[in-house]
Amino acid sequence: MAKGKVGQRMEAFYNKFRELIETESKNEAIEFALALIDKHRVTIVEFYEEILARTMNSIECHNDEKNLCVWREHVRSGIARTIIESLYSRVLAERSKNHSTPPDKKVAVICPDGEYHDMGARIVSDYFTLLNWDVVFVGNSTPKDEFIRVAEHLNLNAIAISVTNPYNLVSAKKTIDMMREKCDENLKIFVGGYGFTKVDDIKKDFNVDGYVSSFNELKNLLEGGEY
Repeated sequence: MAKGKVGQRMEAFYNKFRELIETESKNEAIEFALALIDKHRVTIVEFYEEILARTMNSIECHNDEKNLCVWREHVRSGIARTIIESLYSRVLAERSKNHSTPPDKKVAVICPDGEYHDMGARIVSDYFTLLNWDVVFVGNSTPKDEFIRVAEHLNLNAIAISVTNPYNLVSAKKTIDMMREKCDENLKIFVGGYGFTKVDDIKKDFNVDGYVSSFNELKNLLEGGEY
């Protein structure tokens, strides 16, 4: 019964947030999201996975507004991005509460050349932070040569590559192949994002150390000593 009530409450939060995003109610959406976290109604991870990501993946243009789809998507994505950035101080506070020692591993989170959707990359950056990694968020559409420079300059333990658009898998594969050839063999490469969902064997086909689609998957991967 308790679990059912929790599920109903989460569904109510999701429906309210989705309504605010669909109507591009920026201030109200930000206030609502931050209040959910600050009043401990949901955790940061729950908000990202059960509310924010679910909302952004489900919203579609109605037939009577097809000519407005592009700018509406940009506005809605901008609201979501502002919320993620506003949560960063809370992410740091959560890390400090759960970890008594400073991070001793560093990861860069990055999107391959041509990939301009970086919301997933922003979220996974916060996931790494919550798991006590030092995170460098590089962002969208990064040429493959820059991946090499980033890895060498920052002395990374890992690189996390986010791909949303399946058309950018070719770019990601070329980037990963170059990194395997030129980077330290101990550098771990993780991937994630909607773009990989229809790939049969991601680790084999892309020669990576892990595919991640949720906080718990990342946590299990890192704590399992496979990095």
